[in-house]
Amino acid sequence: MLRRVISANDENGNPVFTEDSTIEARSAEALPGVAMHHIWGADERILPRDGSQPSWHSHFPPTDGWRFVLLTLQPGQAAAPIEDPTESQLEELEETFPGLLTTVEPGTDGMHMSETIDLVVVVSGPITLELSDSQAKELQTGDVIVQVGNVHRWVNRGTEPCVVAAVVVGTKYEPRATAGS
Repeated sequence: MLRRVISANDENGNPVFTEDSTIEARSAEALPGVAMHHIWGADERILPRDGSQPSWHSHFPPTDGWRFVLLTLQPGQAAAPIEDPTESQLEELEETFPGLLTTVEPGTDGMHMSETIDLVVVVSGPITLELSDSQAKELQTGDVIVQVGNVHRWVNRGTEPCVVAAVVVGTKYEPRATAGS
């Protein structure tokens, strides 16, 4: 459980606390070792002055959308779906993390890519960020990462659960320059 406190404005524009509650982590059988708190998000950039939760529909945000999440990854795990999940496991995964599977590169054990900029801080580590078979960085508690829409995955090679907090901002890829332009 995670305590979530929200401050906003009342109908007269005065600052108030509108929520002080706990939220549960989401998990799915087909994504072992992963627990994620979806703290806040929206599918467009809006300011809910009353503190109400904006609408959002998928794990990764669309262009101009955003998410604030807390990922906990258990020791010895990669944030990767299991091989050959059952139909019910796939349904649970889609319900829990809508659209996540569409970002996973086939045959890569969890390598995924989204059109997002991910602003990440390691709350408790270590955790490894892998970009390919040959590129990896071990990150420690307090390290920050700016992940700019490339293929990657998270792996916990430690002996304790690791936690990362991220603000994930939807964007579009810049068009690639073509030869001769």
